[in-house]
Amino acid sequence: MTMAVRLSDIPAEGLVLDYRHDPGRLEPMGEGVHVLEPVDVHLTITPEGDRYLIQGEVRGLLQLECGRCLASVISAVIAPCAVDAVPLSEHASADEHGSLGRGDLDVTFYSGPVLNLDDLVREQLLLNVPMRPLCREGCLGLCPSCGKNRNEGPCGCHDLTETDPRLDALRRLRGRSNA
Repeated sequence: MTMAVRLSDIPAEGLVLDYRHDPGRLEPMGEGVHVLEPVDVHLTITPEGDRYLIQGEVRGLLQLECGRCLASVISAVIAPCAVDAVPLSEHASADEHGSLGRGDLDVTFYSGPVLNLDDLVREQLLLNVPMRPLCREGCLGLCPSCGKNRNEGPCGCHDLTETDPRLDALRRLRGRSNA
């Protein structure tokens, strides 16, 4: 069951929504991203002709993977939301006329008499996930040779003192600039 709002139920002064979104309706979120508990959604939907301005905030607790060692990371995500819901027919005409404009990046599309909020909530959470989440600031990551998690102790591999010979030309340039 999806979270949807019938467009005819939105009054001219706008509709305020405060609810908890079922995490099961948001999966799959993407590789290495899982919703741990219901997501708090606080939105105001205001009609503007055949468009609808959606403003508010989405808050959720996500399980992510550390960008260095792949350990599990729990992250509270607070996603401010300011999106323009546009009829899908306008999107088709925009495709015929060229590319998206500057203001078209915060746009979602709807078709029919309802506005589906599942995709909007999922999108807002994903847009606010850290680019490279870390389990801790000083995470040592995985050994590039054997793959052992360096946070759990040394792996026994030799330090990588050998460098790629393709980088020798850059090293020589760097040496000249320091002289």
